[in-house]
Amino acid sequence: MEQTVLEIIKLPSGEYAMRKAGEDEPLITVNLSQKVRDGLNGQSEELARMILVAGAKMMSELSMESAEAPKTPKPVIH
Repeated sequence: MEQTVLEIIKLPSGEYAMRKAGEDEPLITVNLSQKVRDGLNGQSEELARMILVAGAKMMSELSMESAEAPKTPKPVIH
């Protein structure tokens, strides 16, 4: 199974994002409102990390399920 290295970054806009290492395009972005950031007492980066990791885990699980799903054979027409 091929492994993908993911990285979490903070975008200039203040959003947090997860992307494949070496690529510019984010796979997932998280934008926390100012109200939420204020209520987290400096822990907004940790919340964003938890959300992004959960999203990556779900993507991985769905990808594995798809790969393991039995392929329906194409019908043979005689």
